[in-house]
Amino acid sequence: MSRVVRTLLISDKSPIHALTRAQHPAIDRNSVDVSLRGNNLLVRILGLIGISNRTDAIGLDVLQTLATLKKENSSSFRKIPITVHFILPFFISKARLLSDIKLATDSLGLARICVDNLERSVFLAAALPELEVVWVARSKNDFKDLASAYDRSGKFEVLVEVDESLLDSKSIVSNLLDCFIHVIATKVRTPERALELRTWSVSEITSPHITVLNIL
Repeated sequence: MSRVVRTLLISDKSPIHALTRAQHPAIDRNSVDVSLRGNNLLVRILGLIGISNRTDAIGLDVLQTLATLKKENSSSFRKIPITVHFILPFFISKARLLSDIKLATDSLGLARICVDNLERSVFLAAALPELEVVWVARSKNDFKDLASAYDRSGKFEVLVEVDESLLDSKSIVSNLLDCFIHVIATKVRTPERALELRTWSVSEITSPHITVLNIL
């Protein structure tokens, strides 16, 4: 079996221990959530990036200060690659979306972002080729139009992230791999399930549990 990327999913319930856990040798990446709302970025895991433990919205100008944080406050954070999930407003122009995403990625030094809209993910991947862009599929209904879209455009130059509960057969994983360059199974709950998904050629496994990642 080929090795998979092991990503720790950090929720807003565990920011205090996030940095310590991220140094575990079983972890290759970590993942947090960010929401774009109006003129602000709502960062749910502010403690992780050295601002504070609050959960109120912060301005984009505040986010820019991340680039100038003292080295001793951010060295642990920057050792482990981070994936940020952007939860986007329903209505946002492409120009505004691109501007906000670019500011956030530049400020945080991100190499990968996730968004929950396929069209927007394709747009961002084309506009920001230096980034890995991940489309987050929310349900099996999201898969329905993939075949026709694939026929029109060929393989998507984006990654796809899917809750492991939706990956209930090897054929689903195979079909996704036909359309996308990389399949991420997220919220994997048990070591046994992680090993099964690995045999199905899933490229990356995300879990809030170190014991799940440690088995891989």
